[in-house]
Amino acid sequence: MAVAICQLGGRFSRCGNASLHACQYCGRNFCELHTGLIEDHEAVCSRPRCVEKIRDLRHHLAYRRRVDERNRAGLCGVEGCGPHPGSVCSLCHGHFCQPHLSDRMYTFREGRSSVVRPVSICRHCWDRRKVWRYR
Repeated sequence: MAVAICQLGGRFSRCGNASLHACQYCGRNFCELHTGLIEDHEAVCSRPRCVEKIRDLRHHLAYRRRVDERNRAGLCGVEGCGPHPGSVCSLCHGHFCQPHLSDRMYTFREGRSSVVRPVSICRHCWDRRKVWRYR
């Protein structure tokens, strides 16, 4: 059985240690030295892009909980806004007042290709696209 080697390290020299995990975001094998996070079923390497993705995901889940709480009370998902949200974000599915959503073109990945579609999107979801644009 072949042992996987860590794929992280410098530009011209790879680590060379035995790999313990594969990163759930970039797919690279990594060793204990290059571990960003190992928790339950999550394995993230120490590459800055991958670490930023796990931070963003945790922030997004907390955001979704706050929006859901406000929506259950009949309020717009934006803090400080009033009742009667009438529109839904195409990505997080939170309910918002029309001024808190923007109609934009958004790029989705479908297999190996990208497809641009119109969406109604909240500011939070629009700002997240920068983190998730690259593998």
